[in-house]
Amino acid sequence: MFRRIIFWIHLCFGLATGIVIAVMSATGIAIAFEQEILDWVDREAAASSYKEGQSPYQLAELREILKAERPAFHPTAVHLSRDPGKAYRFMAGRSESLYVNPYSGRISEPQSGKAHDILHTLEDWHRWLGAGDHNRGAGRLVTGISNLAFLGLCLTGLYLWFPRRWSRAVLRRSLWFVRTRRSKARDFNWHNVFGFWSLPVLLIVIGTGVVISFDWAHRLVFYLSGEEPPKYRDFRMMMVRPPELPKHNAPTLLLEPDQVLARVKAGHPDWEAILFNFPGEQAAPLDVTVFEPAPFATAGRVMLHLDPVSGEELQSVSFSDRSRGIRARVWIRFLHTGEAFGLNGKILASLASAAALVLVYTGFALAWRRLVPGSKAVGRDRATTPPEAAHRD
Repeated sequence: MFRRIIFWIHLCFGLATGIVIAVMSATGIAIAFEQEILDWVDREAAASSYKEGQSPYQLAELREILKAERPAFHPTAVHLSRDPGKAYRFMAGRSESLYVNPYSGRISEPQSGKAHDILHTLEDWHRWLGAGDHNRGAGRLVTGISNLAFLGLCLTGLYLWFPRRWSRAVLRRSLWFVRTRRSKARDFNWHNVFGFWSLPVLLIVIGTGVVISFDWAHRLVFYLSGEEPPKYRDFRMMMVRPPELPKHNAPTLLLEPDQVLARVKAGHPDWEAILFNFPGEQAAPLDVTVFEPAPFATAGRVMLHLDPVSGEELQSVSFSDRSRGIRARVWIRFLHTGEAFGLNGKILASLASAAALVLVYTGFALAWRRLVPGSKAVGRDRATTPPEAAHRD
């Protein structure tokens, strides 16, 4: 009787949320590789003409080239890669950017604009089913509830996976693919096999998705870490307040950006990339971000605030300097996409998401045959014992 109750809970949850789960799984596969996709589209524009022993232009010279050739473009920051085969990326605000070859001064337009827009649309569907600004709260609630239901499906599915009577033949059909003549037996076999092997990864992806979806789960992470949750749930929770500038006794000149970069590179010899924000009109510490080797960018990010006169580090905040709650919350964010373990982690998470699509399809197919009169397939399975006999409800 208890098994029958669990079965119907599993079936109802699947029917109620299967479409939303399929949408989140399909879009999740695409956006997991967003950076790789954008880098591939921009591979030619972002390439430099480096030759061994060649020295790059100074930043001041590159800015003059930009000013002469693109007078309407006013860069606010520049991203430099340690790889000499990559061009510098100058940014104007958050929406405009240009690649500049540091060895020739050639300017290239990014080609990834349309790809970025498509991926952004897929991300909207992943988070809130493409709802507009006024309906995003409702869309987020639907995806969050569906994510919780998916967690319930995994747990009830694991219970139903265990056969009542163990045998080598039954275990083989539950763990590996078996050739069948009946589509029902095939779908049942696939549902078991894909569900079993994808379950560990799916539990991580879904569990972290619950934290991202619901404020109570987000706050719980910090309460369990023994600290108060931050005011924001987005990138702003990582922001730090810049220190005050020291008072200098005599008027002095500001350091040139290249002088600052030279000091930063010397102080962080393992740097892989640097994001330098050009100083504004108001006196403020220089804002520089160094990216050091790490499984994902946030874990290797070191946020620096420098004295614009002396170049001295006034503040340095790395991932290890963050509170336990912040570190846990960031790990949860990148465990959700698999990025916490680099490219291999993203591939594994995407394979699990693809398995979820198979689970949705086979689950609907099995439910259709069970609930719709006259839809049951006719014919015998080649296997010695039908899978449904071993798991009869």
